[in-house]
Amino acid sequence: MPVLFAVATDETCRTALDVVLRRRFESDYSVVVSIDPADGLERLGRYRDSGEQVAIVVALFRMTGRDGIPFLIAAHHLHPSAQRVLMIGVGDVSAAHDLNQALTLNQVDFYFGVPWESPEEEVYPVLGEALRVWAREHQLRYNKAFIVDAPNAVRGAHLRGWLERNAVATTLLRADDPQGRELLAKHGVDVDRLPVAVLYDGTVLVDPREDELAEALGANTHPRQERYDAVIVGAGPAGLAAAVYAGSEGLRALVVEHESAGGQAGTSSKIRNYLGFPWGVHGGELAERASRQAGQLGAEFVVARAVTALRPEGADLLVTLSSGDDVIAATVVITGGVAYRRLGVPAVDALVGAGVFYGAAVSETRSMGGLEVFVLGGGNSAGQAAAHLANGGAHVTVLVRSASLATTMSDYLIREIDASPNISVRLETEVVGAGSDGQLDHLVLRNRTDGTTTTVAADGLFVFIGARPHTEWLQGVVSLDDHGFVLTGRDLIEADPRSWLLERSPYWLETSLAKVFAAGDIRHGSVKRVAAAVGEGSTAAMFVREQIARR
Repeated sequence: MPVLFAVATDETCRTALDVVLRRRFESDYSVVVSIDPADGLERLGRYRDSGEQVAIVVALFRMTGRDGIPFLIAAHHLHPSAQRVLMIGVGDVSAAHDLNQALTLNQVDFYFGVPWESPEEEVYPVLGEALRVWAREHQLRYNKAFIVDAPNAVRGAHLRGWLERNAVATTLLRADDPQGRELLAKHGVDVDRLPVAVLYDGTVLVDPREDELAEALGANTHPRQERYDAVIVGAGPAGLAAAVYAGSEGLRALVVEHESAGGQAGTSSKIRNYLGFPWGVHGGELAERASRQAGQLGAEFVVARAVTALRPEGADLLVTLSSGDDVIAATVVITGGVAYRRLGVPAVDALVGAGVFYGAAVSETRSMGGLEVFVLGGGNSAGQAAAHLANGGAHVTVLVRSASLATTMSDYLIREIDASPNISVRLETEVVGAGSDGQLDHLVLRNRTDGTTTTVAADGLFVFIGARPHTEWLQGVVSLDDHGFVLTGRDLIEADPRSWLLERSPYWLETSLAKVFAAGDIRHGSVKRVAAAVGEGSTAAMFVREQIARR
């Protein structure tokens, strides 16, 4: 069983903690409460050497020999995946600064106060959340799909990643592994017909498209109605917020998503500055929750499809999907977000899915512990990915083209990177080459100051070098700025006044085509933060409601 480990030198606290931990968790975890920090680290070292999993490490803030925060830092080196929980004495005002600093530097994941009147008050809720976070990545999952592909092939990894980003637990198997061979033989599939997807109900799909996988798993790939109050293009934070609020207002809303819910935010390993999540929240989990919420409020989702055309149709709007379906909409909300820019180095892009990743999803970062991993980019997404990879045990090097991180990355992430022994930063550096035979094993780096190149061993490269808006299909439909972002409201009037044909002024989020709104990262002037996108999406839904009421 996984170990739930705690240490406290105070006898009263230690005794009470031992009782409450065993009462709630002993049936599923091996509960160990140590008497002092030195003994605790020795035991944790033995667990590491024997390969035992440690799910949680709990430490009292003030202890004889070594205080709780230094203890948790040392424990993290032994068990990088264990969730770290600090116990703080109620009324210990002087501990607040150290605690806040430790949280900022990602040295502590959770905390609760001691003593307590009842463990249900705070102890169990906090430890329950810590265990849930740990189990999400480390406990056995019920796989709804198995993908079998040739060694080092890219397509199978792509399908696995697409399914995982859509909250479908998936395992990727090599065709030359015993389990892969057994699965192919069981279903009579020849090794020349790869990749193969085997679903939980026995369905076998040979080299399937994403929409075929979605349909086989029971998702909608065609709209169920011909007319909607609102068609929402994209299921990122802005689109999901628009769907939630449109549904709560009783509007018929259709959400069309070609890739996966959550957008760029869905790839973030931990969003720490989103309102209401004091411990942070995984981007994929936030998207999954919002999708369920929108569905429960009546929004309809069509997945693995893109919107390809939009034009006025009398008093309404005609929306065309990549499936060939047409739907009539009273309003449209464009929340398509942005796409990662490609590096443009052929040797690197040839290894996408084989050690090179654009963005960072849990399905890839799980396997990076102990490896040499590089993160290219100087923004918040790059910083979050570096921290997550380092917390998983990877040796991370952040590559930055500029001379400083300060102009592009939030201060809390810079401090976390500086404090992490697993992360180093190389400034004024770019990637110019990679290799080798079908799987990344090295990178070629160039110093932008003197032009010298260096070849370094590399097991993984995660690329965050900016993004472009998904607006190719909107050329000639609504007004865009010079970078392809959608102009709305006052920005539209200032940049392209002749494009607005109505007597009234456009609403804040309204595009040059009346009753078509844009929200989130796709919009010119957007803040590029999850909370801001959610706010814009919910506001767009209110504009939709107003338009429907006027009709």
